[in-house]
Amino acid sequence: MTGKIIIRAGDFNNEVFSFLTKVGADIPIEWDTEALDRVKNTVVEVYQKMGVRIEIDDRNPVPAHL
Repeated sequence: MTGKIIIRAGDFNNEVFSFLTKVGADIPIEWDTEALDRVKNTVVEVYQKMGVRIEIDDRNPVPAHL
């Protein structure tokens, strides 16, 4: 591993949701928890393949707007 990123769970959730909303071009899609978890797991996996470890800090979870 060449690096490590620690990100708060709420921030990570917000970024994933923001990305999906932009990609969806304002189409009203209801992203459920299961779908968002799949996307988050994929993001973590992709970073691992690039040599970067992402750690999700959920000690003080920020309520997501989901």
